[in-house]
Amino acid sequence: MKLKDDLVEELNIIRNKKVAIIGAGPNIEEINELNEDIIISADGATNYLFEKGISPDIVITDLDGINVYPRDSIYVVHAHGNNIDKLYKINYMSKVIGSVQVYPFGKLHLFGGFTDGDRAVIIALLFDAKEIHLYGMDFTSGIVGRYSKPYYKQNLPASWIKKNKLKIAKQIIEQVLSKDL
Repeated sequence: MKLKDDLVEELNIIRNKKVAIIGAGPNIEEINELNEDIIISADGATNYLFEKGISPDIVITDLDGINVYPRDSIYVVHAHGNNIDKLYKINYMSKVIGSVQVYPFGKLHLFGGFTDGDRAVIIALLFDAKEIHLYGMDFTSGIVGRYSKPYYKQNLPASWIKKNKLKIAKQIIEQVLSKDL
């Protein structure tokens, strides 16, 4: 598996556009219509959008929630020690940008972020989105949406670890959206 090209310039489709960022929270099914110019899905939210006939422009994923691969989407794939066994999935993707949380090398990029959802927000900001609208991002209910993982059949109570991950993601998003860096 190799990243063929450095496709980071593809993310310029965000520039000066209204962006919808879709998370896989339990409220994702409340989405009826998206009128933004660019749709970015966070990992498992891609599965829901696919069911609704919506192909995201960009998918931010660490590969643990996604099991559909819209053909024309740009994929920002975050590689880490816990998903090495899932890296084969990039073979189903046509446009892949590699992402890491450590010093980048080669064709890998350090965008920032802790979860797929907050990484999506950071990428939208880095590429100068005109507006950012968040959907399906529930940081406080203590419920994990059924689209978070392909094997979930229903919404589930969040584990202690998941609650803490969502708390950190919420803090990151609030901080970057306030531009109080």
